[in-house]
Amino acid sequence: MERWAAVAVVLLVAGFASPGLAQSYPDRPMTVIGTTPAGTSVDLTTRFFGERVKAKTGQAWVVENKPGAGGSIAAKAAASARPDGYTLFLCTSGALSANPYLQKNLPYDPVKDFALIARLFRLDFTLMVNPEKTPVTSVAELTQFLKAKKGRISFGYFSASMQALAEQYRHLAGFEASPVAYRNPAQMMNELEAGDFDFSFTSAEYALKPNPKLRALAIASETRSRLLPDLPTMAEAGLPKSLPLYSWFGLCMPSAAPDVARETLAPIVTEIAERDETRQFLKTFAGEPFPGDAEAFRRTRDQTSKDWDYFVRLAHIERQ
Repeated sequence: MERWAAVAVVLLVAGFASPGLAQSYPDRPMTVIGTTPAGTSVDLTTRFFGERVKAKTGQAWVVENKPGAGGSIAAKAAASARPDGYTLFLCTSGALSANPYLQKNLPYDPVKDFALIARLFRLDFTLMVNPEKTPVTSVAELTQFLKAKKGRISFGYFSASMQALAEQYRHLAGFEASPVAYRNPAQMMNELEAGDFDFSFTSAEYALKPNPKLRALAIASETRSRLLPDLPTMAEAGLPKSLPLYSWFGLCMPSAAPDVARETLAPIVTEIAERDETRQFLKTFAGEPFPGDAEAFRRTRDQTSKDWDYFVRLAHIERQ
């Protein structure tokens, strides 16, 4: 009898000592590390999710922006954080799928260092021209116009995604073009509006806003956007071999974070991603909800990584 009493005491103490049983998760604010500056569409969307997570859990998200190096700075900070479930990472397709092909000596392992919690949302790209300088209304017309053009053809970009999409289009359509790199997206858009280069892939956000100096010809996703239903995909526009490319965003944690943290947050953020209010909020940036559990998230990450292998080789992008 004394033996069983001793066992019971040990089990009771062990139960109270277990973090998963001793207290409910979360019991204090969580830090979410982001890859973009404050005030960007991604940052604002992170805060949108955070407000609703707080309403469900009683605990806030404290957003800590660490922009730069294509998301590597933020990813390294998240991978190095204490894996207690209170440091999260607003992980991106760039940080987890593209950077292994774009950067030398990556300071984190995109597969081993992170536990995937859930997919959240996505942002698309559109092929755009200045209709005054490039008077076309379709991708087929643009291809014909560029092939007949006398003089150098050029395209602008300010991200590896935009460069990769432009190079894919050029390759599949069969013409030569010179890339013009920009560090500042505002400068690139100003020069596209001025007609300083022939075409560019840009954020779909610009296609939502009426602008006589810009015309969207196609979207670079696998299906048409509900926000831009009249805009064909690149495949529908006559390039069936084109691979879709878009920016996706999800929630991650350091890989050693406790199961209770992942299991608690996954259904909460997924339900928020599925809400109509979230769809309405994302419309402002031409974004789309992209909910998915950890397994769907893993498939998306892996497929996007394979696609980036193709894009980098096609565009002859050298690791920096």
